[in-house]
Amino acid sequence: MKPVMNACTAQQDLWDQVFAESEHYFGESPSTFAQQTLELFRENGVSSVLETGCGQGRDTLFFAEEGFKVTALDYSAKALDKITARAVSASLTPYVDPRCFDIRTPLPFESESFDACYSHMLFCMELTMAEISCALSELHRVLKPGGLVVYSVRSIFDRHYRAGEHLGENLYEIGKFAVHFFSEENLRGLASGFKIKSIKRVEEGALPRDLFCIVMEKSSTRYAPTFESCAVNVARSDKVPFSRNRSHYHCPGGT
Repeated sequence: MKPVMNACTAQQDLWDQVFAESEHYFGESPSTFAQQTLELFRENGVSSVLETGCGQGRDTLFFAEEGFKVTALDYSAKALDKITARAVSASLTPYVDPRCFDIRTPLPFESESFDACYSHMLFCMELTMAEISCALSELHRVLKPGGLVVYSVRSIFDRHYRAGEHLGENLYEIGKFAVHFFSEENLRGLASGFKIKSIKRVEEGALPRDLFCIVMEKSSTRYAPTFESCAVNVARSDKVPFSRNRSHYHCPGGT
């Protein structure tokens, strides 16, 4: 079994290259998922949105055009360059705050800062279940009471599940990209502190990709790993934090 790439190595460089070479790698139009999420945001009075894994910003700018203030995070500086340029060209800079950031670290925001958090297929990239659980703990922290987390991931019903080289957990390297696939049980196991409002399977894109689309509402205290708690556990041992293919960290919903 080939180990998953460490943070800030091959995958980050690969995405920088992809975004540098293609103006609209995922297309110019907003994703179907974003278009469906728009009505949900309107129905729930959402004003401020934290988007994680924004890529080149096709969904970011769509939400901004609809009047939402979007803080857009991605670890690819090349992607953020594209968002910044497009926001300036479209006179949307008051509504878009692009920031280069790796979601595998604590978020640089005060608690209860956002009405909603949105992510389209970020969690099905090079993230382990422990890292996803910690990231969701951070989203829980920065959400206002009753705030929404809306995200999508590749499902285990996707045609590429178990294709390519196995990297551990439900992660596979497919065409140089690390892809994480999820069962509904995985997703429910990650939902501590949230009320699951819906989990739906949809198909998107030309392949097509088989996705789970999840809507959750912040509802209570979250009992799940955090970056801080994992750092404390590592300090008490000789183990490397967030090393891939580790079995010693328990994570809700893990496989």
